[in-house]
Amino acid sequence: MSIPCHESLRYTSHPPDLSAYRERRGPFLTGDCRGDAAIRFFILPPEPDPDAFYNRVNCMASEANKFFALLAAVNLHLFDHLTVPVTGKDLTRHYPGSDQIPELLQVLCACGFVNEKDGGFVNTPQADVFLACASPYSQEEYIKKLRSKTHELWLRLPDIIETGPVFYDKKEFFLRMTLPSMAANALTGRLQQVVRTILELPGLPDTPRMLDLGGGHGIYAIALARLCPGMTCTVFDLPEVINAAKDSVAQYGLGDRVTTLAGDFFRDSFGSGYDIILSSSTPCGKRTEMIPRITDALNFGGYFVNVQGGDAERERDCIQELEGRMWRFSDEPEWRTRGGKPRPFLSDHYLESLQKSGMELVSIDRVPDPFRQDDAVTMLVSRKPYCPADRHRYALERDACGLVRAPWERPSSSVGGPSRRGGGITERTGD
Repeated sequence: MSIPCHESLRYTSHPPDLSAYRERRGPFLTGDCRGDAAIRFFILPPEPDPDAFYNRVNCMASEANKFFALLAAVNLHLFDHLTVPVTGKDLTRHYPGSDQIPELLQVLCACGFVNEKDGGFVNTPQADVFLACASPYSQEEYIKKLRSKTHELWLRLPDIIETGPVFYDKKEFFLRMTLPSMAANALTGRLQQVVRTILELPGLPDTPRMLDLGGGHGIYAIALARLCPGMTCTVFDLPEVINAAKDSVAQYGLGDRVTTLAGDFFRDSFGSGYDIILSSSTPCGKRTEMIPRITDALNFGGYFVNVQGGDAERERDCIQELEGRMWRFSDEPEWRTRGGKPRPFLSDHYLESLQKSGMELVSIDRVPDPFRQDDAVTMLVSRKPYCPADRHRYALERDACGLVRAPWERPSSSVGGPSRRGGGITERTGD
C-alpha cells in the first residue's frame, strides 16, 4: 500500500528557521549555559557551514587519489599497452586476477591521460609522449621521483615531526632521486634549445673540446657528442654523482668521446683548453668567484654557456619549504635552508664580474623549461675574445630598453632581432 504525497510536501522549499533554538531562551532550553550547550549540540548544525568543509577536504582527497592512480599506472607500465586502442577486457589479460583495471582506466580518463571510444581505451597524446616508456621524452623517472617523495616524506610527516627529518646518503640521493629526473625534465625543451645554441656558435674549431661543469647526468655532453662527430666532451661533477654520467655514456656507446672527471668545482681543478664550458643549474653558475677560473680554462675565442634559473618574481611556496625541512643529507651537521626564494642570476654584479674577467657578452635568451615555469630559466652566452686588451677598464652600460650593453658594441645591434653571435648582445625570449 502506498500513501499519496502531495507534491508540495515532498521537499522543503526554504531552509528551516532555527532562530528559536539559537536564542538564549527557547524550546528545550533551561537557561543553564552548560546544559543548554549540550542541548544545542543535538539540535543545531555546526557553524561554519559543514558543506564548505567537506567540499574542501574531499576535493583535496580526490586529487590525491588521482595522483596515486597515476603512480600505480606508471609503476605497472599501463600506458605502454595503450599506444593503440584496446578493450578493458584485453588489458586485464596483462594483469591476471585484477578486478581494478576497468575502474583504473576510468580514473585515467577523468585525469585526461586516456581516451575511451567505442569500448576501447587509448593514450591521449600527452600520455603517449610523456608516460609511455618507449617515448624518448618519457617522464617515468620524474614520476618515480614524485612517488619516492610521497612515500618517504609526505606520508611520513607525522613521524618526521615527532622523531626528526629523513636522512639521505648524498650519493644515493643524487643517483636515485635527482639526476634521472633532471635528465628527463631537460628533454622537454630546455636541452634542445641549449644544444641548438651551442651548435650555432661561430668560430668553433672542427674538433672542439667541451666541458660540462657540474654535468651530473651527462645528457648535454651526450647530445652534443652525438650531433658533432668531431667534438670531445668532459663531464665534471662530485665523486658521489659522477657514476650517473658514466652509466649514461656507456648506454649511448660514447665512451671514446665523452669522459668523466670527479671533483668539487669550488676547490678542485677542472682542466683547461676548452672551447665550450657549459654550466646548467649548478651552484657554480651564479658564483662570481668562479668566473675567473672559467675564463682561464677557456681557449681564446671559447664560449661560456651559462643556464640558470632564479630571475622570476615568485610567491613564497610554503609546500616546498615544508618539504625542504623534512630531510637533510646524512653528512650535514644541521638542517640548512632549501627551496624558498631563488637566488637571482642576471644581477648587475654578475654581469660586471664577467666583463671584468675579460669576457664579452654574446646573447641572453629565455629558455623554455616547463618543469620550472615559476623560475624564469635564462641562458647567458659569453665569449673569451681573441683581443681582450683594455676592455676590462670599461663599465657595462644599459641602453634605453634596459639591456646590458658594453660600450664597444656596434650601434647597429638591435634588440629583438637575430642574435649576433660573437659581436653585439641581444636579448630574446623563448625560441
